[in-house]
Amino acid sequence: MVAGVLALLWFAGLGGLGWRALGGAGSSVSGAAFRELVAAGRVERVVMRDGGNVQAWLRGGQQVRVRLSDRAVTPDSALTAQLEARNVNLRFERRSPWLGVALNVLPVALFLALWVGVPLGLLALGVAWRRGRRAARVNVAEG
Repeated sequence: MVAGVLALLWFAGLGGLGWRALGGAGSSVSGAAFRELVAAGRVERVVMRDGGNVQAWLRGGQQVRVRLSDRAVTPDSALTAQLEARNVNLRFERRSPWLGVALNVLPVALFLALWVGVPLGLLALGVAWRRGRRAARVNVAEG
């Protein structure tokens, strides 16, 4: 059981590092600072995701992340109209539900592996061991 907990902590740590790496090396700015960047025409490309997460690339290659309200990250918001007026490359992304499904199935799979798979594996090893001993006993008696 301790090994299972350690494995879960290990994979959670790796997932956290991967999540950080996927987030990019950009810095975070406030919503007001982001709106100022848009008004100044410094924003080149924007990706708006569900939950108010916005990732923007500024002219010159700098990348920034912004956390906005859900109302500001819709196709009909004032911010979207301002971005389109500035000819900013704008894209909307929806989150895939598969990560949540996989994370919800993981505990059930671990439970089944530990409490069903291990005993069945031990039972199979015991049966194989017993068959091997029985075959050895038969060979000795015939010899």
